[in-house]
This record gives sequence, structure tokens and C-alpha cells, in this order.
Amino acid sequence: MACMKYCLSILLLLFASNAKAQCDTSLRPVVFVHGFLASGDTWANAVHSFQQAGYCTNRLYAFDWNSVGGSGKRTDSLLHQFITQVLSATGASQVDLVGHSAGGGLGRNYLKDSLHSKNIAHYVHIGSRKWTSAYPWFPNNRCMNIFSSGDKVAANTAGLVEGAFNLALEEQDHYQVATSDTSIKSMLQFFTGKQMFLPSIKPGRKVTLSGKALILGDNIAMSDAAINIYPINKKNGQRKQSDQPIRLQTDQAGAWGPVTLRAGIPYEMELIPAGDNKRIISYFFPRFDYSNPLVYLRGFPEDGRMTFLLGKIPAIETQSTLVVYSAAQAMVGGRDSVTVNGLPICSHTLTPASKTAITSFVFDDGDAINSGKALKQFSSVPFIGGVDMVLPANAKEGIRMYYNGQQLTLPARPSKERILLAVFR
Repeated sequence: MACMKYCLSILLLLFASNAKAQCDTSLRPVVFVHGFLASGDTWANAVHSFQQAGYCTNRLYAFDWNSVGGSGKRTDSLLHQFITQVLSATGASQVDLVGHSAGGGLGRNYLKDSLHSKNIAHYVHIGSRKWTSAYPWFPNNRCMNIFSSGDKVAANTAGLVEGAFNLALEEQDHYQVATSDTSIKSMLQFFTGKQMFLPSIKPGRKVTLSGKALILGDNIAMSDAAINIYPINKKNGQRKQSDQPIRLQTDQAGAWGPVTLRAGIPYEMELIPAGDNKRIISYFFPRFDYSNPLVYLRGFPEDGRMTFLLGKIPAIETQSTLVVYSAAQAMVGGRDSVTVNGLPICSHTLTPASKTAITSFVFDDGDAINSGKALKQFSSVPFIGGVDMVLPANAKEGIRMYYNGQQLTLPARPSKERILLAVFR
């Protein structure tokens, strides 16, 4: 089915065993729509906060769509199918809709259809192009518009919308407009009509995780992929031999879990795609403090627009290849501190605010010289950067990461064996 191909099966954000006993069943379902090159995990902060504010776990949904090669009309149709499925599953008469960046374009386009718009109670437009006139059947007072002067992607195309509830931020970058506490609390107040005070909850001893494995960019489901989860040694990043790995397999929609893990310790999640000659990616997380139903693991595409970038990533025995992913904000030179083996990968030159770099690839450009300069193939690509750095494979001390106060050590495995990917929030 097409909805399977594009990962549009309904994603219940959490599961019955971890449901909040006293959630408010009167609150409308919320459908979150991500932007270009993103996926449903854009909304992990929002989902966690909405749950703490009293939303039931079966009222929060993420729509994964192909932002790099899909058809506009096809995507509009799939969003309508998704919202229709949410209404059917919940018994609600309407949903609240949220669109970030390119997802904001989808959201406004959905409201353009007077029949489709009847499914929407309120709409939140985040970090996206402003509109200049309201639809008569969906007035601006049912819309919230969030934008930031620190957003170098939407930039001057965003701004005040007459008649809408406008939230003008000052410093938040293009991703923080969707992930910051200020934006999330404002969304909650807009949807519920109440000023929300999110409780401060201490991390528990256990966390419950689930998510999806999708192809980067087009968000096609990675069905029958193996996911192996290992606790790792903080000092060298090696898997702890004393603990048995948790072995999972994705379903047809790429979904995996739920799985319960110890909180507060680092983990490796090994993603092994189905089929031969596909690159294994090991994801590394410094810690999980809270349950998260939106842990996404992305595989590399075999064709399409992204392969001209990713197909050139080294696969050799003598060096490692590292990817650094900042899941809730850009890495901005002068604001953020990110280093690999003590060398900066975030600076005014490598990651200026205008780059809005969410991901940085770190590997040698082929000359075995540790220049620390930007990798040329990523120079003109939004959200993705790269740094020329030699990472010797099998180094006993591993690869030492520092990200805004967080520390993480990864094992220095050969790039021929796997790609190493560090995830920070």
C-alpha cells in the first residue's frame, strides 16, 4: 500500500502500558508535520511536554512525508488520508494541526480546501512563509504564527500575520522555533485556552522507547531492518559484555519497540538494513532521561537526490566516519561548543548561523591531512555540514565528543564496517 511505502501508518505516540492514568480525554488530537529533510522526531520535545500537560498518549501523532522527492499533490492527499485515519482512530470530530518550515506549506495548503479544513480546529504555523490573506472558511483567529528573528532559513519570508495569534521570538534558530519551551507552551495555551505550567519531573530509573527506521530524506520505511541495542562503556564507547543486547526488528512501516531501558546511561543502537551491501549505522545516545516514542533511526538511500552526497562517504579499514546530529537545534558558531577529539566542528567558518547546520559529517577528504576545514561536497547543502578530520580506526581511546556540556565517547570502528552517528538533544 502507498501509505506503507511513505510510512504513513498511524503512529500512536507511546503505548498503553505507559499511558498517563489521568490524562484529559476531552483534548483534541494533534497532528504534527515536519519540514524539509526532517522526520517525526522533530516533535519529541513537544510530545513530551504535551503529555506532561495532560494530553492522552493516543492523541499525539506525527506525519512522516517525503520532503526531497515527493509530489505536492500526492503529499497533500496523503496528509488528508492521515488526518482522516486519526479522526477515525480517536472518534474526534476535529484535530489541531501543526506545521514546521516546509510542513507549514503543507498545513496552509490543507486549509486551502474548504472541505478538508473542516477537519481542523486550530492551526499552528512555525518557522514558515507568512501568508497575506485569510481563507474565508478558516479565519486567521484560528491560527497561531510562530517566527524568530534568529531563524536564518525562513528569514524575511516569515513575519506577522494580521489577525493571527503571533509569537515573535528573537534568538531561536530554525529548529528551536519548533522545539523550544516557549513555543511549546504557547501552542498548548492556544489549543487549550489555558496558561500551561509544565511540571518539573525528575528522571525515572527506567525509560520506554519506540520509534521508526526510515530512509533519510524521503522517509520511506525500512521494513525488516534489525535493531540491536547495547549499553556502552562511558570511557571508551565499547559495548558492555556483561549485558545482553536487545534485539528488535522493524515492521512494514519501519516501526520498532516499545522497549524498556535503564535511564541515564549511554547506549548504542545498531541499525542493520535488510538486504545485502547496505551500510550499517550505529547510533549513539549520551543518555535517555525520559520515555520517548519518537526515536528515529535513518538509513542511507540507494538512489535519489541524497545519494550524490552520501555515496561519497568513505568505507575503508583504516579510518572511522562520524556523523553528529543535533536533534533539537542547529549548531551555530559562536553560540554552541561542539568538538571531536578536542577539535572544533562548530565555528563561525564551519557552521555559521546562516548554514543552520543540524548534521555534520566528520571524515578525511582523502589526503590524510587533518585540516579541520569544511568538506566541499556539503558547502551548498542546507542543514548539513562537514569537517575534514582524520579519525584513525581502532584507536583505544575511542572518539571523544563534546556537545554543549554533554560528553560521549564512541568506539573508533572502521568506516568499512559501519558509520558512527552521535545524537545530541
